[in-house]
Amino acid sequence: MPRFPNFADRVSRLPAPVFDKFIPKMKEMGEKVVHLHIGDTYLPPRYSLPIDNSFRKDHPSFNRYCDTLGVDIFRSTIVEKLKEDNALSVSIENILATCGATNALSATVFSLLNPNEEILVLTPCWPFFPGMVKMADAKVIEVPFYMRLYKEPDVNITNLLEEFLTKETAAIYLNTPNNPSGKVLSKPQIEQVTDFAQEHRLWLISDEAYDGLTFDGHPHHCVATFPGIFEQTVSIFTFSKSFMFAGLRLGFLVAYEDVVKSINKIMVHQLYSPSTFSQYMMIEPIKQRRTWIPFLCQQYQNLRDKFIRHLRISVFIPEAAYFLFFSIKNYLNGRDYWEVIEEFLNTGVSVAPGGDFGNGFEDYIRLCFTGETPDRLELAIQRVNAALRV
Repeated sequence: MPRFPNFADRVSRLPAPVFDKFIPKMKEMGEKVVHLHIGDTYLPPRYSLPIDNSFRKDHPSFNRYCDTLGVDIFRSTIVEKLKEDNALSVSIENILATCGATNALSATVFSLLNPNEEILVLTPCWPFFPGMVKMADAKVIEVPFYMRLYKEPDVNITNLLEEFLTKETAAIYLNTPNNPSGKVLSKPQIEQVTDFAQEHRLWLISDEAYDGLTFDGHPHHCVATFPGIFEQTVSIFTFSKSFMFAGLRLGFLVAYEDVVKSINKIMVHQLYSPSTFSQYMMIEPIKQRRTWIPFLCQQYQNLRDKFIRHLRISVFIPEAAYFLFFSIKNYLNGRDYWEVIEEFLNTGVSVAPGGDFGNGFEDYIRLCFTGETPDRLELAIQRVNAALRV
């Protein structure tokens, strides 16, 4: 089984990208090489695009295929960002550009898990991740986790994970800051997870999509920075959250060089490479991030506080991200859960059903407090209170 450091069998069955072995020589020769190996065009688009002329001048190859690992200047900018923000010292060889975190997670799952092997998925979790595991014919083993940490911050995580470990366990999926609970793991809590992964030689998939979006001074600790864990960790980031550009479909993963190469083999056969244009677009925003991310966090924290202040029920206060996740069991008032979900809609507000986020959350709902303008949010709060009859 592909416990660390072995990859899934399908990786070895796939051929490497055709020109991988020639890339070092081609880079060495530089402009001496006339590129006839890939189906592309030297011509720029012959139609108008809503792109500034200076951008087109600075990035003349924005419309062409890029290296399947990503655009070098984009990856080197990421290296600096990780060093400055996440205390993670890596090189360009540790970065793989991806089509959002979704693509990064999917390619990682297909690279690390064989059919019938198990991954411990700490719940509640982002609903699409278990689907990716099932697509790879592997098995999701849910571990109720984040909501328990709100109630029992000192719970023995090692003992908790031991309850779900079997001889088929190959990996752990960790998401901090967490969607949907908003929980941010502390250093001691992460350390228990990383120690467990090392002891049992498990791959660790660290979903850090909400990197930078924390409240009340809660620090986000990058999992791969913990002692001895980098080689068996795949850290995944996106520009959909703190960079507010979900429609751009751009993300990246960080891992040991051999891991990057193996995941790239899978990704090449899925989509070849992410958008060249998107990578060039994000270089300056990455460099300028500190001029606006603190303001963004404060704005989101204000919206969180406003929602909680006017919501007429008690909920755990999210430490990050932009969701409230709570049970409505005590507010059904004789109604069926799905009747209440329908009543939300009839009242004029949509919510995400909790069962999608894992077993045991069938009476929960998730609310996003950043997806609408403040005045629309006020209206939504009134309608939530009305549907819950509080």
